[in-house]
Amino acid sequence: VHLKRFEYRGTFNRSKIGVLVDFPLDGLDLESRTPQSSVVEDDYVDDRIPMMYDLFGVVNHYGRMGYGHYTAHARRWDETGAEQEWAEFDDENVTDVANADSIVSPAAYVLFYKRRVFL
Repeated sequence: VHLKRFEYRGTFNRSKIGVLVDFPLDGLDLESRTPQSSVVEDDYVDDRIPMMYDLFGVVNHYGRMGYGHYTAHARRWDETGAEQEWAEFDDENVTDVANADSIVSPAAYVLFYKRRVFL
């Protein structure tokens, strides 16, 4: 999900939009936001699986239009999939995130969600 963070009002009038967009870390439900498709034998979408998504990564932008600094947050992974712990990636520094609520910030720029698997 790309959040519109830059506004163009003309050639020399551009600015960054710093509004906080509150987004869920877990359980983004898109069921009501998608059209119901008819079940076709070769359809690649299984309508029986809920459209529930969990966040696994965020790209952040700090600075202004034309310059700034990018960081990222991502869930840690192991062979079984995503875990609840988050890490922050800032150039060559990788640190644990103590409070996952801090991931939702006005710096969030691109959100990466993964559809839940229901077995």
